[in-house]
Amino acid sequence: MENIAARKNIPPIKKYAKVEVGITTGSNAFFTVPLSTVQEYGLENYAKPMVGRSVQVNSVIFNEDDWQNNKNSEAKAHLLVFPQQPKSNQKNGAVRYIDFGESQNIHQGYKTSIREYWYVVPSLKISDALFIRRNNLYPRLIINEAQAFTTDTMHRVFLYPTTNINAFTASYYNSLSLAFTEVCGRSHGGGVLELMPNEAERVLLPYHLENTELLIEIDSLIRKKTNIEKVLDFTDEIILKQHYNFSQREIQLARGIWKKLSSRRLNRSKKRK
Repeated sequence: MENIAARKNIPPIKKYAKVEVGITTGSNAFFTVPLSTVQEYGLENYAKPMVGRSVQVNSVIFNEDDWQNNKNSEAKAHLLVFPQQPKSNQKNGAVRYIDFGESQNIHQGYKTSIREYWYVVPSLKISDALFIRRNNLYPRLIINEAQAFTTDTMHRVFLYPTTNINAFTASYYNSLSLAFTEVCGRSHGGGVLELMPNEAERVLLPYHLENTELLIEIDSLIRKKTNIEKVLDFTDEIILKQHYNFSQREIQLARGIWKKLSSRRLNRSKKRK
């Protein structure tokens, strides 16, 4: 596969983007909250859009409507972003919630205790895209159209200025890239596939600007929970065959390697049960 990719001049993701870990809050239970907690404490001025779990993203494009649906379903769809010195008025929701956190000893955790202000979360950057850190069937790359924060359950993907985000994202959904997620990642208990940022950056990406035209259809298929192989039947023909001159045999080779490695990983978890 590496020889084929070299002949086709297919670079890794790191040519187009930088992958970083998500936000380390020190206590997701405290800093990521549902709408009911925001309303209970009056935290509207401090609650920012967030997505923290793969089950909250059933698409390739995570948009404002998707975030609103999460919020209204009582998912933890908010990240609490407090100032260094919130108003001391005890009626202030931030003060009351911070006091609640201290009553739960949140400020004594390792990450929170080494901060100047334990309740101020660092590295609050919103990424262009998201990459699921731990996965079952296959890892997903998602456009962060909703401009949501994410915790360290997902990686943040920051595109370089010359990269088209729609083409970048659509280009990922092909048999070659998914095969390399299995090669670059690591398998954990339960058949979970995990990729750290440097491993995700090594995944080969057959980027082509015209792949932008595929994005809406890929998003639609995945929202409908279409079998990923049917998605690949559609994308491989264009991404690999038309744009990178893969032969049918080379496409079948990439698909076969992905299926073999992913099946071995998933079957290994079944044997342990």
